[in-house]
Amino acid sequence: MPELSAMHSFYRYSEAALKDEGLRKQITEGEFETLFTIAHSFLKFDSGNREKVEAIFRKEIRKKVSNEIERGLAVLRRLILEASHSIFEKFLCHVVRVYLHTFPEILMDIDKQVSFRTIVEIRDDTSLFDYVVEKEVDHFSRRSLQEKKDYLMKRLKHTHQEKVWTENGEELWKDIDKKRQAIVHEEEIPEISEDYLLRAINHLQGIMIRMTIFAQVDQGVKFTWAEVSALTKSREAPTLKS
Repeated sequence: MPELSAMHSFYRYSEAALKDEGLRKQITEGEFETLFTIAHSFLKFDSGNREKVEAIFRKEIRKKVSNEIERGLAVLRRLILEASHSIFEKFLCHVVRVYLHTFPEILMDIDKQVSFRTIVEIRDDTSLFDYVVEKEVDHFSRRSLQEKKDYLMKRLKHTHQEKVWTENGEELWKDIDKKRQAIVHEEEIPEISEDYLLRAINHLQGIMIRMTIFAQVDQGVKFTWAEVSALTKSREAPTLKS
């Protein structure tokens, strides 16, 4: 959750900085000096046109910098949305890892095999159980976001998922996932506004908060988050029953 907050704060700071007139002027002057130095030997100068040539260069550079800042902020919003999606999926993988260590019986219903070769190779480095857990987490990580949600409901008995993933009757995560897929895989790149970015990050954070609270209240799976975990109800003994 702090990583998601940092993502949006970073964007806000970047936007505020790049829209500051003083900084834009500084960037423009730097661009002008660099490009003018490169182009200087190729330009036509006479006794009276140097100031005119420099003025034209400054005007074009100023326009170039302004356009690039706006395009750069649009790119940054898409990158932050993609990164936020990845952070969220990393959190879900961690949830699965915690549950598999807390309730190893979950693995008994999963039909997978481990070769003798693998057992021999890992015998000195890690336990077989840890290996199996990480293999299952890796398998989980490759699922779509919808499949991850279904896995949590089926395997981890998160029967409260609809409450967790829905906010004010809206499942914004589906649209976030769709936009992330488009950013990564499609030629037509979606436009992400600052308002949408904030809503998306808040929505993902909300899912994470509700999931951790339900896990502790319903199933006794403790979480650590400032003082909130100590102030939240909890089952005494962990159980998959909700």
